[in-house]
Amino acid sequence: MIDPLIPRILAVGFGLLWLGAAWHKFAARELFRGVLADYRLLPAGSLVFVSWLLPTVEAALAAAWLLALWPVVTVSATAMVLGAYATAIAINLSRGRRHIACGCGFSPDTGEQSLSWTLVLRNLLLVLAAATTLLPQTLRPLSIADHVVLVLALLVAMLLNTAVMQLLRNRGAFRAWSKAHE
Repeated sequence: MIDPLIPRILAVGFGLLWLGAAWHKFAARELFRGVLADYRLLPAGSLVFVSWLLPTVEAALAAAWLLALWPVVTVSATAMVLGAYATAIAINLSRGRRHIACGCGFSPDTGEQSLSWTLVLRNLLLVLAAATTLLPQTLRPLSIADHVVLVLALLVAMLLNTAVMQLLRNRGAFRAWSKAHE
């Protein structure tokens, strides 16, 4: 049995993760459609529909995580979406296509991250984290101190995620620069 604070931190974290992912895709739908096309996995005629479908699913997952709706369905859907993303990345990496944008976030000032096996691993680890929320929990109410810990844990997680994503972008930029200067 695990402490109920751990699944709550994960649930709010996943809710915010999906909310941010949906927001980025809705806000830059044309750019996202281009990323989908670059993956070369979908028929061209389906790109407009999928560019709406994926952020809609992500927004629904955000709501489900934040409102604690249907935990087994929410975790299963999260695993399917993250698994699909990991598979799409792995297929393109296997094709030697690491230069395309991952579609993880669209920020003109920080640049888009290229595909890497690290992203595949990240998505698989996120699936495991989501599954953790289904473990049996001890029965205790969350206190005000627990909610403070929840907020602090989410802030630390966001900072760590930002740092890791920037390191991955830097690695990709360095590789591109090195190739250009060989």
